[in-house]
Amino acid sequence: MNTSKLLLTTALVAAVSTPAFAGKADVGKTYVKLSGGAFIAEDIDGTVGATNVKLSFKTGWTASAGVGYWITPELAAEGEVTYLTADFDKGTSGGASVNIDGKYDSVLTMANVNFHPMADDSFDPYIGAGVGVAFSNLDVNSIGGTPVNISDDSTDLALQGTAGFNFALGQSTSVGAQYRYVWTDTGSASADSFTGHALTAHITVDF
Repeated sequence: MNTSKLLLTTALVAAVSTPAFAGKADVGKTYVKLSGGAFIAEDIDGTVGATNVKLSFKTGWTASAGVGYWITPELAAEGEVTYLTADFDKGTSGGASVNIDGKYDSVLTMANVNFHPMADDSFDPYIGAGVGVAFSNLDVNSIGGTPVNISDDSTDLALQGTAGFNFALGQSTSVGAQYRYVWTDTGSASADSFTGHALTAHITVDF
């Protein structure tokens, strides 16, 4: 048996049969990313006169769409629009708690930079940061069953930090997961800024 020919044929067939994965990055190429998942808003601590008040939230949800551009094999710039929302849970003051019927939601327009330090043919971890603007809305229908009809809109600075990974499905498509910390400059002398954590899954398509 001609083993050399057999080895060569086997190697060629294996190379053709192996699924093609996206490389580390195609510099100068564009990608689109869609994501969605859970949003966990942190409690807001504040004061009313000399009284401390804490506002808590139920777990909400978030969705986003972004367009990115590979500047180098390790660095990508990204524009992103994100919607996030969370219903209020309770308000606590002086050891007593009352239910709050209402929600907080926000649309964030962000400019992000993502660093991909050790991507290979299939697995691509990254970290990132972003700055932008949050268009936020707060609506409260009742507190402890008492109608209040509070509504407030604001436009504020927004910052975020991210960490995640992509896993290639083919030459141009990947899926992954991401953690995101969000801060919006909605605070005041009597209340904390709005902050939260997003855990999402995403799909990315390169062009």
